[in-house]
Amino acid sequence: MCETYSIEDLAVFTGLTDRTLRSYLKEGRLTGRKEGGAWRFTPEDLEKLLQDEGARQAVRANRNAIVYDFMLNGGGGEDACCAVRDIPVERDGEEALRVRLLERVNRAGDTVRFAYGYGEDRRGRGSARVILAGPTAVVQKILTEE
Repeated sequence: MCETYSIEDLAVFTGLTDRTLRSYLKEGRLTGRKEGGAWRFTPEDLEKLLQDEGARQAVRANRNAIVYDFMLNGGGGEDACCAVRDIPVERDGEEALRVRLLERVNRAGDTVRFAYGYGEDRRGRGSARVILAGPTAVVQKILTEE
């Protein structure tokens, strides 16, 4: 797959702000290329960013903040939920999963908070952790849509 991502896509994946990502570009923590005046990033660029310890800690803090904020504030008076789901996936299928989830979250607009991470255990078994918070029906649709 030759998918590239915008800076806004990376912000959705990581929970980091555009401003933070642009700072990472200036510092060399994040690499990408400009196409038509807009930054574009490959899955390898994203992976390299997530190998940076400082960036990884910031992403982890943002993931945890989604759950923490939901526990403190709930759904703001609406039918809302916060879901943490670990999805078994091999490394060669991880990018396709990430792309599908990003498309679903983008269709939902600003109604859902989203975080995504991928890791492997000591045995090499891969798992994607997906965190979603927002209206229950929207979260359910993102998690169950084929």
